[in-house]
Amino acid sequence: MLTLSHSRSLKALSVVLLLALLAVSACSRSAPEIPMILPTLTATALPVFLPVATGMTTLSPISTATPSPTPYIPFHATAMVDNLNLRTNPGYLFPALLMMQKDTSLLVLGQSPGGEWIFVQMLSNEKGWVFAKLLVSDHPLDLIPFIQPENVQLLKGHVVDANNQPVTGVQFAITQGQGTDAPRNDAMTDANGDFYAFMPLTASGRMVCRLRCHCLHQQFDGRKL
Repeated sequence: MLTLSHSRSLKALSVVLLLALLAVSACSRSAPEIPMILPTLTATALPVFLPVATGMTTLSPISTATPSPTPYIPFHATAMVDNLNLRTNPGYLFPALLMMQKDTSLLVLGQSPGGEWIFVQMLSNEKGWVFAKLLVSDHPLDLIPFIQPENVQLLKGHVVDANNQPVTGVQFAITQGQGTDAPRNDAMTDANGDFYAFMPLTASGRMVCRLRCHCLHQQFDGRKL
């Protein structure tokens, strides 16, 4: 015969057994899967550390200076003939400043485009233009710098042969008007086949360019006036 205390003990035991069975049942079931979110990994370049020797000086590249062009140094030339005109600009149509004698020493300052006229300075400081072929010098006159004349009009031409090659040494006479007394200027083609004729600003109207044979008279600017 079970007493009240025994009955309570059995109920307690039943409750314990029931909890145990529930625990076993829960363990026997498969646990639910919990989704996991993994962080996105980004590759990062790590700095590369190179060993540096101590006590060494870092050398910078040495810059090479570009050589400057050699400045022009004026030299002296000498008049080859008597009665050589010193003109205000390169050309026979420009007035003469003075007339010099043979062996007059001149300081060479530059040349006109085409190389036919040389800009010089006398010992008395007068400056002007002289016909190049009537000067003599120990230095080459064709290598001096070019000077653009001022207050002039320029007539320029180009001469080539049948093979389109430049022709040098062709002389032209540029006249304004008709007759033997018409104002005339001369020009000759250079190594590039170009000729330059400098005319006064007052020159206007029709001008005729005639081909001439190359004939040099060593009197009054290289042509007989």
